[in-house]
Amino acid sequence: MNKQKGRFISVLAASASCLSLMLAGCGVAAAETDTASETAVIYEETIAETGSMSGLTDESILETDTESDDEKLRLIASLPGMSDEDTKDLLGGSEENWSADKAYYIGRIFSTSLYGTECQVNTTCGDDGTVESVSIWIVNGSRDVTQEEADLWIGRVSALMGSEPSVPSAVSEGGSQNYRWTADGNAATLYLMKDILSVSFQPAVGELK
Repeated sequence: MNKQKGRFISVLAASASCLSLMLAGCGVAAAETDTASETAVIYEETIAETGSMSGLTDESILETDTESDDEKLRLIASLPGMSDEDTKDLLGGSEENWSADKAYYIGRIFSTSLYGTECQVNTTCGDDGTVESVSIWIVNGSRDVTQEEADLWIGRVSALMGSEPSVPSAVSEGGSQNYRWTADGNAATLYLMKDILSVSFQPAVGELK
């Protein structure tokens, strides 16, 4: 986790330096160039104080427009364990997701782009308002999933988790091939069907090996 924090800070600090040079070349006042550097400082101080990204909103991360898709994927994977309230403005904002009768709060729905594809991101929450899991719906029945696309996502999740998945020996009862990863107390699952491709993240539990 420290390595991930360090990468976030390094990328943002480098972006702040580049932005300052660009603004200086255009003759912008020095007082305005300080903004980018202050953003990097705020980011670093927040990490130091909270020990996580939970205190940072999407606006603060994207302020210098340097967040890569890999970093966005890490952000999404970090949502489990966060307060639902702290996640509502991430990824450009969200809408609440309730049961049909409005009696049960499920979580939040986000719309975002990852690796050139528009995706829906859904969270589920516990009764205490803590995010329990998050899922990314990459293909949701609208078209067929290509093997190349599936392989790319398996590689992306493997890189994020730092391990190779367990390879399914057979199709599940629900008709999907399920690839699973576990690392540092966290679990990821990729669900693959003819026209479904999704990835979920949650704390690792008993049967997930």
